[in-house]
Amino acid sequence: MGQARRLMERHAIFGDVRGRGLMIGMEFVKDRRTNEPYPELIERVTMRAFEKGLLLLGSGKSAFRLAPPLVLDEYDVIRGWEFWRSVSAGKTRSTLDHGLG
Repeated sequence: MGQARRLMERHAIFGDVRGRGLMIGMEFVKDRRTNEPYPELIERVTMRAFEKGLLLLGSGKSAFRLAPPLVLDEYDVIRGWEFWRSVSAGKTRSTLDHGLG
């Protein structure tokens, strides 16, 4: 997040940088004083990144999200389902809707 904030400090095109954990959002604006969204730029940047092999997830009118790769192999999928089965065993739909407690 620190590098994204430094990028924002250097370039007025970024109106905001925010995030939680490993997901970071960066918003493009036409003018930082007014925070007017810049959707045309996000479309161009997202497409250019995709052409170079980077998948940016759009968010809102003119922001994108950066997140770690969401690549799973069969082993991870099986472990995930085994975990889900273990925590949901014997739980009804109503119980699951209100937490596993």
